[in-house]
Amino acid sequence: MILNRGMSFGINLPYLKWIQLLILIFLIKIWWGNKKAWGCLLIILGGGLNLFERWRWGAVRDYWRIPLTSIYNNVNDYLIAFGVIQLMIYFIWKKRQL
Repeated sequence: MILNRGMSFGINLPYLKWIQLLILIFLIKIWWGNKKAWGCLLIILGGGLNLFERWRWGAVRDYWRIPLTSIYNNVNDYLIAFGVIQLMIYFIWKKRQL
């Protein structure tokens, strides 16, 4: 298990907790206006759980290592990744419907 005090790939930003909170509020607003974009819910859930860990313990606990790399992640990161994939598929499908 690794304690990740920064963002992905070890990127550190000042006020990271507040930036993450603002992004989550923005995503909730997007989802509230378009309930069919349920990928936003996955991103909100994963990001919210990461934010909770960051507030509670000061870092996100990454415990799964991606094979053949030195990258670690957790379930929350997969929720965010699947949410992004769903949103890309949704917006591509929506654009083709126009």
